[in-house]
Amino acid sequence: MHPEISVIVPALNEARYLERTLASIANQNTNTPYELIVADSESTDGSISIAERYADVIIQCEEKGIGAGRHCGAKHARGQYLMFIDADTILPCYYIAWLCDRFTDRDLVAFSAAFRFSEQSQSAKLAEKVTNQYLTMRDKVFEPTLPGFNTCVRKDAYFEIGGYRNVPLEDIDFSRRISKIGKTGYFNDVVVITSPRRIDGMGLLGTLYYYTQLDLGRAIDGSMIDKMSKKLGIADLRDYVGIR
Repeated sequence: MHPEISVIVPALNEARYLERTLASIANQNTNTPYELIVADSESTDGSISIAERYADVIIQCEEKGIGAGRHCGAKHARGQYLMFIDADTILPCYYIAWLCDRFTDRDLVAFSAAFRFSEQSQSAKLAEKVTNQYLTMRDKVFEPTLPGFNTCVRKDAYFEIGGYRNVPLEDIDFSRRISKIGKTGYFNDVVVITSPRRIDGMGLLGTLYYYTQLDLGRAIDGSMIDKMSKKLGIADLRDYVGIR
């Protein structure tokens, strides 16, 4: 049966998280046909063997980076709707049914769901609350920012804007471009679970500083990333951004 939805999961050494993510996708309660694509960037930790148990298609991506991985998977998608789910994100069993209901609004071209962190430390709880409130505010006041770890988009709209690019904070870049061609939304009636690993690596203040600086629309290039690395005390911020 031809899939109506293509679920794309980029992966690079994600064995710690990947099985829970893929199981949550494989166990969706829906009659809508969908395919599961894992776009792997040369993992060496067993991610491929996990993906083989769940995925309909496994794509080998030559270019590393989260934006490149998502786009690599999208180029092989057969569905009319694309779901981008990160390897450390767990979906409720009704997520695909919710997607289908949301896309009955023909003006809507892309959207994301709210989230909660899988680990509930004090810093994670604070970051979760602040970020969800901020993204809800942007949805109401400005154009929405769509977190890349769970984003749904019409396939024709995705390719009309050129898809994800392999740039710093690729989800904000994508959100700005997709909002220019149609209605987008950040909805909090459904919640996904994702890991707080960015906070674990950068700290709460570092994470908020990072998102704020980039989301303000300042010039973004390699030299800026390196300067931020020094300010935040992180050896290689590019590892978190997903660029080289």
